[in-house]
Amino acid sequence: MIARWLYFAPLGVLVLIVGYTGLKLGIERANVTESAVIEYYAAEYLKDHAELIGPGAAVTDCVGVPGEQGRIWIEVRCAPPGGEAEFLYGANRGGGLEYAARANEVPEV
Repeated sequence: MIARWLYFAPLGVLVLIVGYTGLKLGIERANVTESAVIEYYAAEYLKDHAELIGPGAAVTDCVGVPGEQGRIWIEVRCAPPGGEAEFLYGANRGGGLEYAARANEVPEV
């Protein structure tokens, strides 16, 4: 005969797994910094610039400013050399991309 507490063992394992997953995701979200977001989207700018315009972009072309629209936490603005329209990347509080646009076509968020 099986002990009664063994019937609850799967529930206990499930609670431990969900708790561990929640803790891990919470720690990841809490460690999203402004610097990390700016660095990430500056690297994306280098890729986008190379694809659309060609070589010549640098990470130092980018600056992060506080978001002014809805869910935007940080807007990373990258001004390419040569006076072309800025590349804009709007990031939410989790660091996720809300929009990527050129300065003359910023979407409403």
